[in-house]
Amino acid sequence: MTISALALVAVVVAVAATVQLAAGFGFGLAAVPLLSIPLDPHDAVVVALTLATVTNAVQAVTGRGHTDVGVAGRMLLGAVVGLPVGLVVFLNASDRWLGALVGVAVLVAVVVIARGLDLRSTGPGLDVGAGFLAGTLTMSVGVNGPPLVFVLQARQFDQRRFRSTITTVFAVLDVISVVVFALSGDLAGDTLSAAGAAAPGLLVGALAGAALRRHLDAARFRRLVLVLLTVAAVSAVVTALAG
Repeated sequence: MTISALALVAVVVAVAATVQLAAGFGFGLAAVPLLSIPLDPHDAVVVALTLATVTNAVQAVTGRGHTDVGVAGRMLLGAVVGLPVGLVVFLNASDRWLGALVGVAVLVAVVVIARGLDLRSTGPGLDVGAGFLAGTLTMSVGVNGPPLVFVLQARQFDQRRFRSTITTVFAVLDVISVVVFALSGDLAGDTLSAAGAAAPGLLVGALAGAALRRHLDAARFRRLVLVLLTVAAVSAVVTALAG
């Protein structure tokens, strides 16, 4: 890879880490589309997941006291089934149509969340289903947040509970995904070079995101979540149509 390409990777990762530390999710949705400029789309997914493992693990550990263990456990149970499905999609499916489908689904979720959907009384199957979708999206497109965000927002989680629970799920999914990619030979060559070059950007972005987070009250946090989901959805649909 050229020096300019590696520099672009570092800048993209800094932005993605800022988003992740501020909102508790969003690394993949911010990083994957932009990393696809200097990298192959599949390599972009691998690099994003590898680096997101660091930010998610740190947040999961530091916020463990606020994690809803039951919800996180059920989401991970569903994800165990979804991960191999996502790997099959990653290897065989059209990125274009999958991206379009994800984008439309997320836009629907944004509308539903914005209208104040309350699913606090819904049974555990909702968490398992969200985990399945997240697992599938983790291995296929590298943007696994929307179904988990939808459920946690609809369950009316506050900021600390939301961040701790979702990053716990992300951290486990990311570790599994990175191991799978390493065993399959996808984590090598340019992907390792890109991940290494992005380390300074990851640190700068994490510090910026942590500082920004202190200024988010409940209303601003909710708006940030809706904006990030909308950006992810529109980006997915536009990319699919342009492709």
